[in-house]
Amino acid sequence: MKSNDPISGKRRAGRPSVDRRDEILDAAERLYDAIGFDKTTIGDVARELGMSPANLYRFFANRQAIDEAVAARQLRLIEDAAWAEARRAHLDPEAAFRQLCVAVSLKTRDLLLESGRASELCLAATRGKWQPVRAYMGTLHGAVRHVLSEGVAQGVFRSGRNSDETAATVVNAMVAVWHPIIIDANGAEALEANAVALADLLLSGLKIKSD
Repeated sequence: MKSNDPISGKRRAGRPSVDRRDEILDAAERLYDAIGFDKTTIGDVARELGMSPANLYRFFANRQAIDEAVAARQLRLIEDAAWAEARRAHLDPEAAFRQLCVAVSLKTRDLLLESGRASELCLAATRGKWQPVRAYMGTLHGAVRHVLSEGVAQGVFRSGRNSDETAATVVNAMVAVWHPIIIDANGAEALEANAVALADLLLSGLKIKSD
């Protein structure tokens, strides 16, 4: 997630500005981890890169813009994990549903536990309902809906329900093992087992009962 490579203050000729934006985000993540999310300033990030704050503002309008871009990049890792499982739904919708639920829990746990003080950013983004968090929840909703639709098409899950409403119900239920603040408060020791148990409980209501 984070780059440990030293950053030169000078850009190589011809490098696109998107690379410079990534360098700024890498530097911000390192500083969140080293000195803390709340203590990091625009000046700190600029010094880390050997550039002036004025030059940094060419790429990001303010500190909030940097924070949201870092959050979006971290959340994308969880989104990718969710969709990796969702895309397997054509093979086994029930297994894909369970694995998606667990994957989101474990990736969120990893983000909190392995990012050091950068996890403060994750918690701040969640509490503040930042735009990347809203987009992230929409992505999870889409991944769940995809699995449900595949399950209905294969005759594994019950039909006759609105797929968007059912997906929203699943996401709302899984918040107990997906929400960073709840995971942080409860600890991660039993997280995987709890995610499996909750997924199985939801599956019991989704699956067509065999005679």
